[in-house]
Amino acid sequence: MNKHIGSDFDDFLAEQRIAEEVSAAALNRVISWQIAEAMKPESDQKAPSKVDAYQSHGR
Repeated sequence: MNKHIGSDFDDFLAEQRIAEEVSAAALNRVISWQIAEAMKPESDQKAPSKVDAYQSHGR
């Protein structure tokens, strides 16, 4: 039997003792991306499409 069945990724990271490091790195990447997006001129930012609007309503 596979000992990893039923465990989740957070458990794996905790077992490897890297959960906090991975979480901090992910947070840094998100913040960096948000800053980069905010710095783009409005013409470079993606305008929501009809598909995006449809998908955001959970259909």
